[in-house]
Amino acid sequence: MENLQKIKIDGKEYLIIDSIQDFRAEDSFIHRKNKLAQFKGNGESKKHVGTYKGEKGDRMSNFFDYASWGLEHYDPNKKRKTFNSAKEKGALISENRCFFSKANFQKYLNDAKTEYFSQEQHYHNNISEYYNERLEEVNNLETNQIFFSIYDASDNLSQKQNRGYVRSDNSIWKLWRELILPSISYLSILKLVPVENKNAEPLFYFRILLDYQFRSFVHPKSLGTEKELEKEKIETGIIKKPTHRKGAEKYRREVINYMPQCPFTKITDERLLIASHIKPYSICIKNNENDQALDYLNGLALSPTYDKLFDQGYITFTDSGELVCGTQLSSYTWEKLSINPNAKNKMRIFPKERELYLDYHRNHVFQDDINDLV
Repeated sequence: MENLQKIKIDGKEYLIIDSIQDFRAEDSFIHRKNKLAQFKGNGESKKHVGTYKGEKGDRMSNFFDYASWGLEHYDPNKKRKTFNSAKEKGALISENRCFFSKANFQKYLNDAKTEYFSQEQHYHNNISEYYNERLEEVNNLETNQIFFSIYDASDNLSQKQNRGYVRSDNSIWKLWRELILPSISYLSILKLVPVENKNAEPLFYFRILLDYQFRSFVHPKSLGTEKELEKEKIETGIIKKPTHRKGAEKYRREVINYMPQCPFTKITDERLLIASHIKPYSICIKNNENDQALDYLNGLALSPTYDKLFDQGYITFTDSGELVCGTQLSSYTWEKLSINPNAKNKMRIFPKERELYLDYHRNHVFQDDINDLV
């Protein structure tokens, strides 16, 4: 277990022994108030986790340590599958070993705030009306970790459709369905054991995450349109430049001259290098920091895959150039990227005088809380 990533939750260290990172929040699961305009219905409370047959089914079984998918059970009082009927028939997947965290809910709502108030997607309802109420409900949660149970709500084996679903009857399950927005949200589950007791029964940390391009600081609606800029110019007399990337070629040339090699792939062919902003260009322009937007020290020369990792906050760097890997990717993905997420290798990014930009990236772009990583 030496190569496993560690995470700190409420001061306690855990090993990430497995993870599933890409359960999309499909519209069929979304609470009716958050549905996109083109869809109807109330949304179902059971979460689709894929087929429970074949190789993908084996993956689900191994992850949850549960192999009885499709077991028939039914609660005549509720007229559906419930926790009680699952417990009676042996269809409980995990009893009180799953948890959401208050801090994760708060971060999700902060990331999604711009989409709540300036919707890029088209919803049935004005979802901005729900934001403050939902934030208050999250802030009023009494503990940071809220434990719950999940049970098998899959298609019965006799139905031969083999669709796997999980569900919970705990109130926290209802809350996360109310928070998430369709198509742009997804569920990540970390399978954890305490560092101090590696033989303990695993816990499952459920986290809700937002697609990078919809996070508030880079949201399409977070920058003013040219019409809005013109209106502001008339009202205030202050002239703001539109967000054209003037000087982009000069910026790229200076970044690559200063850092002529991708520190991951060692590629020096300029045609394959991207001048990746450390502090996002859009933020610099929004804050009238045009000098920072075109400062070569605010850029790293990276190969496309590693540009994506850095740009979307899956990795970051310390002020001394140490690589820090987040917990949003699976161990399989890290392996295929030829990255040991625990190594904290010093990378040749020439960190001197980049501290201001690196600090911004760690605290605003990086998708994990840097203080939670061990």
